Amino acid sequence: MKEEILRIENVTRKKDGVVCLDNINLHIFKGEIMGMIFLTSRGKDELIELLCNNYPIEYGRIYYKEELVNYYEYSSMSMNQIYVISHNNGLIGNLSVAENIFVMRKGLKKHIINQSRLNKEFYRLFPEGLSGISPEKPAYELTHYERCLVELYRAVVADCKLIVLRDLASFLSRVELMKYYEYIREYSSLGIAFLYLGNHHEEVFLISDRVALVREARIIKILSKEEMVDEHILPYTIPFEVGEPIPGEAAGILTFKQVSSKNMKGVSFSVQKGECIVLLDKGSDIHEDFLDLIYGRSKVLSGSIIYKGKPYTHKEAGKALQQGIMTINKNPIRTMLFWDMNYLENLTFLSDRKLGCSVIKPRILESIIEEYQSYVGREIYTGNLKELEPASLYNLVYYRVHLYNPDLLICIRPFADADMYLRRHIVELLYQLKEKGITIIILSLNVADSLSIADRMMLMEDGRIIKNYEKKDFDMFF
Repeated sequence: MKEEILRIENVTRKKDGVVCLDNINLHIFKGEIMGMIFLTSRGKDELIELLCNNYPIEYGRIYYKEELVNYYEYSSMSMNQIYVISHNNGLIGNLSVAENIFVMRKGLKKHIINQSRLNKEFYRLFPEGLSGISPEKPAYELTHYERCLVELYRAVVADCKLIVLRDLASFLSRVELMKYYEYIREYSSLGIAFLYLGNHHEEVFLISDRVALVREARIIKILSKEEMVDEHILPYTIPFEVGEPIPGEAAGILTFKQVSSKNMKGVSFSVQKGECIVLLDKGSDIHEDFLDLIYGRSKVLSGSIIYKGKPYTHKEAGKALQQGIMTINKNPIRTMLFWDMNYLENLTFLSDRKLGCSVIKPRILESIIEEYQSYVGREIYTGNLKELEPASLYNLVYYRVHLYNPDLLICIRPFADADMYLRRHIVELLYQLKEKGITIIILSLNVADSLSIADRMMLMEDGRIIKNYEKKDFDMFF
């Protein structure tokens, strides 16, 4: 008989009076990799919170390692020995790898730490080390992949029987993800259970033994290994193709000619005006170099960059916005909105610079309101952004770009952490920018949904472009 690690039995939970988990039933067994795809994001954060902490629930029971830890009549508020690995760094940056693994765990009472003893313990447990990571390396120097690897070993040393992996593909490249899957499988074979939360079924199917589909805080279907094929998930998905391809102009708006930098090795490509391309980096070093060169944070070591027919020098890069270049960051509603400003102030942020005035004239503001009210309705009069749903906040970010109307937009992992319906909405927003003639470069670590809007994709590895895919070739990725 299989040993049960986690059982969630008829659990309903409310938060601020709203049902965030609706009659959830889930079993995870020893050594199992359980996948979970949230078709809508509602309930994801609350489920993870409830796994780690025994918060009050409206109904149901939760068992961990076959022990009742939470039920509707009594919630202890205690913590469960469950570890979560996500985009949030769980390590202490100024401590070494070994200190993070061995020292920062519950129950250790020593006040003086001997690094050499930690090193010995490190190599005793991991004779081959951690993919070349020194036990004395400070955690702040780790890459995303190395950090996730260290956190995995930290969870193992802490004797966690269930490890939650959240949205790894949003910050690990496909190559890193495949390597990490090997470690997951190794430890699942040793009896550790995993709950793998992802946004894309291709990613989740590849690693999971079973997969739960969640929509509006409720598990609507559980797929066995044999059922993990496209035909079984298609009824629960929505199409992503939007509109017809918009041809770009013949002239390249941005051209890299044999550009070498810290990580680039003679990179050459050209992007046409009005085109949307994906730069798919199997690592993430080229993306960082690309942004550093565009914004003047570093210089070209050799080669040249041409922008709008003129040399794009380090001096020009220092005033990229004035040159008509904008960027939408990963998770933009967290990083690009001003929560102490109202909707209209956020929408028109930076527009005063383009107009060359410190205060936008009332008649211009009235014109902006009239135009963008047709897109977002009465939300344009919102005073407190916290009243808006994520889709509305994404509208605000993208319509700010729409209003500014740059020549070139760089999108950094635009679909990271977005559920299926929000990803579809982001595709529509990108298409509106593309319709306006804005050139779009998407920096991505995995194919995800980028190809539904893209005209071309360039695959990059080890500092070079290794393949260029046209739109007619995209079918091979689905």
